[in-house]
This record gives sequence, C-alpha cells and structure tokens, in this order.
Amino acid sequence: SDVSQSLFVPDICINQTHPRFFTLTRNIRLRRGRKVCIQVPLFIDKNTIEQTVDSKYNIDDTPVNRNISCKATEEKVRKGNKFGKSKEVAEDTTISSAINGNGSTDDLVLLYTPATDYYYAQYGTTEDKAKLVEQRYNACPCPTPSVTHPCIYMDCMAFGMGCHCLQVTMQLSDIKEARFVYDQLVVLCPAFLAVTSATPFQKGLLCDSDVRWLTIAGSVDDRKKSEVPRIIKSRYDSVSAYISDKIPNANDFNDNHIEINKSHYDTLIKEGLDPMLAQHVAHMFIRDPLVIYDQAIDIDNKTRMEHFESIQSTNWQTIRFKPPPPDSTIGWRVEFRVMDIMPTPFENAAFSVFIALLTKAIVRFELFMYTKMSLVDENMGTAHRRNPCGETYHTRRNPFCTRLTTSDDEIKKMTVNEIFNGSEDYIGLIEIVRKYMRAVSMTSPLIERYLTFISMRASGAIPTTANYFRDFITKHADYKQDSRLTEQIALDLALHVKGLAEGSITDESYLPSHLLQEEKVGEKRPRSD
Repeated sequence: SDVSQSLFVPDICINQTHPRFFTLTRNIRLRRGRKVCIQVPLFIDKNTIEQTVDSKYNIDDTPVNRNISCKATEEKVRKGNKFGKSKEVAEDTTISSAINGNGSTDDLVLLYTPATDYYYAQYGTTEDKAKLVEQRYNACPCPTPSVTHPCIYMDCMAFGMGCHCLQVTMQLSDIKEARFVYDQLVVLCPAFLAVTSATPFQKGLLCDSDVRWLTIAGSVDDRKKSEVPRIIKSRYDSVSAYISDKIPNANDFNDNHIEINKSHYDTLIKEGLDPMLAQHVAHMFIRDPLVIYDQAIDIDNKTRMEHFESIQSTNWQTIRFKPPPPDSTIGWRVEFRVMDIMPTPFENAAFSVFIALLTKAIVRFELFMYTKMSLVDENMGTAHRRNPCGETYHTRRNPFCTRLTTSDDEIKKMTVNEIFNGSEDYIGLIEIVRKYMRAVSMTSPLIERYLTFISMRASGAIPTTANYFRDFITKHADYKQDSRLTEQIALDLALHVKGLAEGSITDESYLPSHLLQEEKVGEKRPRSD
C-alpha cells in the first residue's frame, strides 16, 4: 500500500478510474506527515474484552497489529505523557488489571460503556476540549487511545470515503436567501443525523456509535501536528460558524473561536464583503489544496473557479454553501450533507423530499432555528452516541419568533421525537412542513406516507436503521457476544438489506407495508396551486 500505507486496505481497492482518488489519499497522508488515524469507540459486549480487544494497544485485535510501530509514542510516554500509556506503564491501572483477568466480565461492561467523550472532543464544551483533541491526534501512529474505552482502529481514507450517505442540494432565489437557509439547516443537522443513523458497525465490528460522521472526519484529517489543537476540527466535520446577517445580532450566535486566513479575510473585507461571509471564506482557506490538475494551475481567477473549488470542494462540512459557477444559469445553492443513507428507496426519498419541503417552509415563514454554535457542536457530539434518538438536543423553543437572543431561556433540550413530532409547547418539524403544504395548497398521498414514516421513526415506533442492523447482528445464531460480525453474519445482513431495497423482503417491524403501497391509478402527484 504505497499510496495509503494502510495495514488493512490495499491500494488496489482505491478507485483507479480517475487520478483524484489516489492523489487525495496520498496527499492527505503526506501533508499530515503520517497516515490517517480513525478511532471509533468499540461496542463492549459480554465477550468483547477477552476475544476482540488487543490489550497492548486497546484496539480491535487483528493479526496485522504486530506490524504497528509505537517507538515514537512509547518514548514520549516514558517522558511522562499521561495519555496513550504503553502496556508497561498502564499495568498498574485498575482498567489494565481488569483486562488481565482481575475483574468480572460484568464489571468490564459497566466500566467501558458508554464511550467517553474523548472520541468526540471537538464537539465538547469543557475547558479541556483542546487538550483532548490534541491527545486523540497524538495517539497515532501508535493507536493507543483513551485508557477507558477500546476503539476500532482504521488507517485509510477508504474507511471513511467508502461510506455512503444521503445528500440533498437545493437552489435558492438569491445569495441572501441561501445564506439564511444555510444557517437554519446547520442547527438541524444533529437531529437529522440521529434519525437517519445507519452505521452501527465498521471494519466488521460493532461500534459504540450509530453514525458514520466521525469516521469520515478522521479519514481525511490532513492537519499537521503543529496545527492541532489550534485548528480544532478536521476539514471534514460540522459547520463552525453561521454566515447570514439577516438579523442584527446574528454574529452573537457564533460563540466558538475559529481560525481564519487573515490575509484572505482582509482582502475580502476591502473588496466589500460583510464580516460574516468573509469569515466563512477565510475559514475555508486555512486549508491547503489537496488536488490540483496540471491544466488548471495557471488560470484567470476572474473568469474561472478551479482554484476556489479546489478548496471549497475539499472542505466537507454538514452543510455546504455553493456559489453559482460563472456564466451559468445555476443559482445559489445549499447542500444538506449530514444524513446517513438507508436501505430502501422509500426511506431515502422520504428524507430527501422532507428536507426540500422544510427548506421551502423556512423561507416562506422566515423560521429562526438559531442556537449558539457551541450548542450545535454539543448536539453533534450527542448524535454520535449509541441510539442517538434516545438523547436530547438543544433546540429553539419558538422558530416563529421575530426577535431572538442567545439567552438560554429561549432554548430547550428536546428529544428527536419532540423535534420532529412536536409537543405541547413546540410545533415540530413535521407540522411545519404540513403548515407549508396547506399554505401553498399542496396535496399528496405519497408525501403523507413519507411524513408518517418519518414521524414513526422519530417517535421510536419503528427503529432507526442502526438499531435494526444492531438487533439483526446481535440476534444472529453466529454472533458470539464478542462485537464481531462473522463472514456469515455479514453475508446474511447484506442479502437481507438487498431484499429490503428490492422489495423482495418486507419487515413490518422496520418499514410497515401500508407505507409502501403503490400509487393507485389516477393518484395525484404532489402539486401546489
């Protein structure tokens, strides 16, 4: 694996039909100064510690772990680094003693679950946020992560960029509308990640998480050691700042410090951009380009956008703000990028249509979803927990308000069920969409089935894809309570998902058949008068 230098993924698995993929993989590694290090908390079952965890590194046990070199890391440990302890240093700890057989399996399950916030430190709110981000980064090339929770170790871009996802791009009327919609959708990303969660296993192992996001963030993290934790997030991660100036106090909600390219910011301000949009662009340009084509080096930046797009297209965030190409009829767009993909066309169509209609409702009713950006980050970390729909998320109490502040009194922690289905004091996203449909006289039995499905999933009446997959695996006859998917489990699950997608398999507990009824002859397609 000369390109990735991965222990697990041979270079032949990288798409060779276009030079972009090899180049991205190599250049991320070269800029970082080491190969990528993806750490996802491992789900701890009854036999996981004994049969699946490599006690030397506290990662999943594989035959190639013997090829891991930890000389540099172990040298730092001996000099007093308290994190990422070598086996020699860690032997006296309670946890290490338990691993070595001095504790019961039940004690270990309680000890290791749930996963620590260490893995999601960039979303943290504690004073040691930056310290934890730096510790996690420095755990590699020797993947010795937190001594309190074992992880699944992955070392190649393919582990992240090999994940599928559901992304929806919407064109807005103008730049102001696109900026406003961008901000409102940023707030909603964690709840949508939770309700579409579909990634309970990676590298053939059950995770103590249900979503793909952290894996992709780690797979393209090209930050140099000198940039961490000054640059707190990978170039693939959640949005860090709002960009709309629709309300006078909009920037008050940007309560996180973010790095910017100061010279770019000054140029943009000088040329007439407002501070919030200038900050957005200058924040993107703290990154280096990863791919540049020979024929696009010496170009006229006044007429061509390749140099801008080389940065824009490799800042992979939960929402992307997309300017129109020059000399094009394409307008200002917003791309909603956070959702996990689900097995069936119906599920993916439902969420695609829903986010498009919700965007129209946001524009029509001028809905304000704003919370402080630090709360969006906290919500994003919450969405990475196992069964994230069972958690609560900071949400604005009244999206129809005309005046809003950063006061905590205007925010309430709500469940995913409340966010989508509403409560006594909150309208809910589904009712907002229905309100929009009534306002424009839009009727559609198909959309009603979509809304019913989303309502059932948000309420827990039917499971998320992640919970469904996890249940399938843990109840499989071949599962040994060791967090591993055997080849037979993987094959059976793949065939089951294929059947669900094709419609040859139905499961009333997952996707009730009454939602999938084909349109009757003459049934009207969605329309608005």
